[in-house]
Amino acid sequence: RLQQLERVEATHRVMADAVPTGSATGEEEQAGARLSLPEADPSTILQEIEVLRVKYEEQDPSKPSPKLQFDYACLLVCSPRSADVRQGVRLLEQLLSVDVGSATEEVLHRLTLAYLKLGAYVRAKERADMWLCLQPRSGMARMLHSVILERASNDGLVGLVCLGLAGISVVLLVGRYWKR
Repeated sequence: RLQQLERVEATHRVMADAVPTGSATGEEEQAGARLSLPEADPSTILQEIEVLRVKYEEQDPSKPSPKLQFDYACLLVCSPRSADVRQGVRLLEQLLSVDVGSATEEVLHRLTLAYLKLGAYVRAKERADMWLCLQPRSGMARMLHSVILERASNDGLVGLVCLGLAGISVVLLVGRYWKR
């Protein structure tokens, strides 16, 4: 499911580049959903991260570029390394606290995906809720919100089953020890 979300995210990126106003219409979103995108090679993403890292670190610290920070954070979030994803989250949270105006929804979108990728479902739900407050009719925000709830409940059930199995194992071991 996370790979599907990343493909949808890549499709959004392609559509955002194709639409000059930055907002896609319903027809364009449907056309974007039909695009066949190749799988991203992790080494390519890591190379792109290094290129943007150099640009990001070269900029004037007193006047950081929000666009460069956003682009760099988005690439970090796509990284297969969790340390990069966490750094991307930190940069996106900084942008959110600075108030990036009309790009707030896009920042919330990326933060929701990043927290989902990290398995931080509570934070992902918080960001999805914020996004839904700003854009209550956003289909992507609704879908991500439901995916977060589904993943959290699924992971919770898996954890509960593991905890139950561990408890049963302890009881069996204690029972076996006492029979001696």
